[in-house]
Amino acid sequence: MSPVLALEKDSRLCRRLKVGVRAGAAHGLVDRVRFASSWSDLLDLALRHPDSPAFVDPAYPSEAGRQDPLASLHREAPACPLVSYGKPATPHADSAATSAGFVARLTPGVDDSFVGIASTVPKTANHMSVRTLVANLREVAPAEAAGGLLEHVVHDTVFPCSASDLAANLDTSPALLRRRCGTWGIPRSKKLLSLARIFHVHRLARWSGCSPRAVALALGYSAYSNYARSVRRELECTSSEVVLRGGASYVSERLVAVVRGLP
Repeated sequence: MSPVLALEKDSRLCRRLKVGVRAGAAHGLVDRVRFASSWSDLLDLALRHPDSPAFVDPAYPSEAGRQDPLASLHREAPACPLVSYGKPATPHADSAATSAGFVARLTPGVDDSFVGIASTVPKTANHMSVRTLVANLREVAPAEAAGGLLEHVVHDTVFPCSASDLAANLDTSPALLRRRCGTWGIPRSKKLLSLARIFHVHRLARWSGCSPRAVALALGYSAYSNYARSVRRELECTSSEVVLRGGASYVSERLVAVVRGLP
């Protein structure tokens, strides 16, 4: 299993991270939290575990000579997903936090429940593959679909998301969403959602080293048989065959293909 990384100066937040990454959706997928002692130490960990999310206090003191350590970390270890967890840096802090590319933000005492921390881990781990999928969908889909619907399809399906949920997230109705998919010439949202969920299972299986079965259950499938049926229905093969064909990369290719209208 892969670790979660952290650079925190608040001992309370450190304790919450230790518990949170072993709770809920993250349970069984994460080795442990690896705490860095400095920005340089965090960079070293990020280079050794490039797809592991790093929970970072944006106001953590900078080392001498590093005017913007967050931006430096983002530049030198771009595959490391950065999660802001701590009070925002003050305007006079050494670190210009706004220059870093955070993929998620947690605010102490607001949205950092153990459930919130646990769900943030699978949402952010191996985030580079998520960005790549969104970029590939943008290349083949109408701009109106890519800028809203398809990004929501990818980002909203780490955990269970129905066609009705998707429509609500887009501030529309399921019926109007179906008509829009027809107008754009892309499959109905149900098929897109199923493929995206399978993509997330294999994306996180690769990152964590766990089996797709374990990941599927962690991400909210009520039974492995439900996940297996979804794979057979959408990809006409088994989950093991998906792994042999490339795992998340293969599912990503299939999702892009169906958006393009290919069989």
